[in-house]
Amino acid sequence: MVRARPINVLKVYGRTLVQLAPERRLALLLVVANLALAGAQFVEPVLFGRIIDRMTSAQTEARALTWRELTPLMGAWVGFGLFSIVAAVAVALHADRLSHRRRLAVMATFFDHLLELPMSFHGATHSGRLLKIMLDGSSGMAGIWLSFFRENCASLSALFVLLPATLFVNWRLGLVLVVLIILFGLLTIFVLRRTQGLQARVEVFNAELAERASDALGNVPVIQSFTRIESESRSVRRIIDRVLAAQLPVLSWWALAAVATRASATLSLLAIFVIGVWLHLENLATIGVIVTFMNFATILVARLEQVVNFFNYLLMQAPRIETFFEVMDTAPTVADRPAAVDPGRLAGEVVFDHVTFAYGERRKAVDDVSFTVRPGETIALVGATGSGKSTSLSLLHRAFDPQSGAIRIDGVDIRDMKLCALRRNIGVVFQEPMLFARSIEENLRVGKFDATKAEITLALERAQAAEFVARQSDGVRTMVGERGRSLSGGERQRVSIARALLKDPPIMIFDEATAALDAATEKQLQAALEAATSGRTTFVIAHRLATIRNANRIFVFDQGRIVEQGSFEQLVAQNGRFAALARAQFMAGGESKAEA
Repeated sequence: MVRARPINVLKVYGRTLVQLAPERRLALLLVVANLALAGAQFVEPVLFGRIIDRMTSAQTEARALTWRELTPLMGAWVGFGLFSIVAAVAVALHADRLSHRRRLAVMATFFDHLLELPMSFHGATHSGRLLKIMLDGSSGMAGIWLSFFRENCASLSALFVLLPATLFVNWRLGLVLVVLIILFGLLTIFVLRRTQGLQARVEVFNAELAERASDALGNVPVIQSFTRIESESRSVRRIIDRVLAAQLPVLSWWALAAVATRASATLSLLAIFVIGVWLHLENLATIGVIVTFMNFATILVARLEQVVNFFNYLLMQAPRIETFFEVMDTAPTVADRPAAVDPGRLAGEVVFDHVTFAYGERRKAVDDVSFTVRPGETIALVGATGSGKSTSLSLLHRAFDPQSGAIRIDGVDIRDMKLCALRRNIGVVFQEPMLFARSIEENLRVGKFDATKAEITLALERAQAAEFVARQSDGVRTMVGERGRSLSGGERQRVSIARALLKDPPIMIFDEATAALDAATEKQLQAALEAATSGRTTFVIAHRLATIRNANRIFVFDQGRIVEQGSFEQLVAQNGRFAALARAQFMAGGESKAEA
């Protein structure tokens, strides 16, 4: 589980605003509009106060006040009021559009980045957690952008620019406002400091909740079969209780800040009125100035409340946004070199030259492996689980890069090839079929998006999948459900094989591709695969040795090294590790030695 730690809220805020860079012109225009809006709202009370002073002055002088005297001030006051309304509507409209556009843009960027990250990252990070990070992070940033342009930019301008300007209207009343706002600002900072670490802990539990729920929903058949519904429900509820227990102290602190901010409105108005009256009696302030500062107090306290609410929202979103940026900052361990080339279609000669690879600090998964495979050869890899077979072939299509040594295809180091070009030349059939929750046809077109109907039909026939696809209600347009669950294990694997065959690459990798097939289908598929892989360099990882009898060579792996190699007959004749494995397997399967 990720550990909670204090978060630099202002750093997160700054980096969130930087995400607006692609639309900086509109963002800057909105900032200018907000400054103008704040200025207009500052001028309105001043004009209103002067109108009051004109009226009280005329009354004191016992003379009639004419419209001509008031018209300029009233016209300016109405004009600034209308400007404020129009500017607020324009800002809100464009802020909404900008926020939504950038939210979708950063979400797309995050998704693209995830697809580039290595399997080691995805193996260590739950997909449910990543989905939550993407949705929560992008939505959190959208809320911050919207709040910034709708309210926060103008509020900050009012507090840090216009508040000091009140000193020039009347420095005594202005000083009262400045002191009151500073006091409530310090209270907000105190609450922020007390709660930012607590909120980070809340987000740890939220992430755990998303991961647990996603994990359970992805394994509903297991939960129902093993009658684990109540147990899983209790586990989720326990996490929910931890979320609530961690969240309540944060809510209590911010409730205190909200109450204090609302109380500041009453205290500010009372202080301004009382001190204003005293200054008026001392001939240091007019009635219009008192009215002006009463309006100033109302506006600035409202702005302060907006800022407090914003910081509350920012605090809630900061852990989610920071996690979003942490994933974005994760650099792909496998990437194109600056001078990487596209070699076009490869012939398929594969050379492993003293290749070594280890996962982190653990023992070497591949230890000084060297071999050469000629174009069109079929190579089988056998050995116990964890012996290095799958890792070796993962290095071939650059799921990882070796720590030492080199892998070359047609004499070119694969790290000097563009990654997309390398993988375009390699077709992989994984042990787990990994189908999308789409139609059979869409799953096939992953191999070749512009494949013709004839090519799709041929790939299905070669994979022994044409018959079962024809039986489906909608044929190739049949939806297969999440991870292909509407199909049997053997059907899913045959679609996976057809997908790889449709790609038509010069190099094929079959990672225990027939493991999910029944004996009859496996026998049919074997002949089809031999025909389909003719002329291609083919690597087959197999535990059932009967499926690799016709391989040109067999590499026997043990603890990351090739300990034996040769044809099936040669390895049996050597009476070594492979021969012992073959005898044990065929005897267990009821086959005779003669067949072996």
